This record gives sequence, structure tokens and C-alpha cells, in this order.
Amino acid sequence: MSNPTKQINNIYGYCRVSTIEQAENGISIETQKKLISEFVKNKFNKDVTEWFIDAGVSGTVPIMEREQCRAMTDVMDEHDIVVATRIDRLSRSCNDLLKTIPHFEGCGVILYLCEQFNDMPVVYPKEDKEKGLAAKYDMNILVNQIMLMVLSAVAEMEFINIKKKFAEGKIAWAERGYSIGGAPPFGFEFKEEKFKYGKRLKRRKKLIEVPEEQAVIRTIIACDKRGLGARRIAKQVANTHAGYENFKPNKVVKILNRKFQGVGT
Repeated sequence: MSNPTKQINNIYGYCRVSTIEQAENGISIETQKKLISEFVKNKFNKDVTEWFIDAGVSGTVPIMEREQCRAMTDVMDEHDIVVATRIDRLSRSCNDLLKTIPHFEGCGVILYLCEQFNDMPVVYPKEDKEKGLAAKYDMNILVNQIMLMVLSAVAEMEFINIKKKFAEGKIAWAERGYSIGGAPPFGFEFKEEKFKYGKRLKRRKKLIEVPEEQAVIRTIIACDKRGLGARRIAKQVANTHAGYENFKPNKVVKILNRKFQGVGT
């Protein structure tokens, strides 16, 4: 029987990294390119024909909606080979992967994931399967595709955990009084602080109280405890604090609704 990689036209390398993954796990484009290049050289004694790289793109973005991945599918043809390092570089969505595999098969493309399946393709041209050219590979490819679905589910769960860890990290910084993005809330201003993160020097914006605005917040809280409405509180602020003559009721509501008041009472 014919070897499924005997006829080769082009070999495409696909790499992807999201900003979160790069920050958390150090999964760089350079590392992926190195692994793919070595695999292609060792297995086919060839160089990668063309690279398609989606940098700063989440694995949850559908494959066909990524600029470089879509460009790759536009040029893919029969007996072309696509190589990625792992399934999570292609997708972190089981549903998206289930939609994409038939498209690869229909194009006559062979897909390798060099870090996970190494010597055996996980996608093989549909037409050749129907002709029986891949008979000796069918069982292995079937097993690989089952494993592909399992690994895709794991990748999806990993992404959920990454997002959770990232959110928990932001909450931890917020609880310590640091900015997690956006403008400082009323009553505070930002002061930049430097600190060491491993060997790197990083910067964070610390929330610092603005005494004049904190005094306004204290007035608002005191009036709220007395049962005054937003309009009367705004009027009280305007009468009590110089420079706040045009203080609006909606500002009062925002301050009272804010989870973190930053004022001891």
C-alpha cells in the first residue's frame, strides 16, 4: 500500500500564541517554528514551504476566522502537508475542530501534530481513504483522531483554567490596591510602582487616595446613611465642598454602587 506522505507538494507550518499563554507558559512562536522545522527536516528531508503565524490570537477564535489560518486554507491543495506542534495551537474548541477536520480532508491535506503524534498523521485526504490507498494507516489514523478529540477537550479545559488563573491574578492585584485596567475610580489616582518579577523589572499602577475626593465620598456615605436620595446628596456635596458645585446625582449613584469605596467609616 502507498505511504500517505509519498507524494508531497507543499509543507506549511502553522503557529499560534495568545498573549495570555505567552505570559503564563512561555509558548513562543520561535519555539514552535524550531520544533516544526526539525520535524519536517527529519521526516521528509525538506524545509517548510511557507509559514502561517497567528500571534496574539486566542485558541477559542474559530480556525476559519483567524487571518493567517484562513490564508493557509486558501492555498492548501491536494497532497499538501500542514504541521503544527500541538492540537491547542490549532484550536481549543472541540466543536470548531470537528468542523475543520472534514475541510482538511476534503482539500486532500495531511495534518501532523509533531509534539503529540509525531510519526502518524491525524488527518488524511478523504479521497485517498475512499480509494483504499491508506488501508494500512486507517486504524492508526482512526485511533489518532479519537485521541485528537480527547486532547481537544483537554485543551478546552486548559483554556478555561488559564482564564480562571488570569482572572484570579487580576483580583489579587486589585485587592492589593493596584490597577487592573481603566481609569482610576473617583477618590483615587494612579502612582506607578516598579517591582521585580523573576529577573524582569515590571511596572504596576497603585491606587492612591486623593484626600479632597475622599472627603466628598465620606459626605456621600454619611448622607446615604441618613436616607437622603441622590439629588439631595449631590446638592449637599455642592454646598459643602468647593469646586463640586456641578456634582451630578448619577455620580452619587455610581459611588454608592461601587463595591470598593476605599473609605473607612
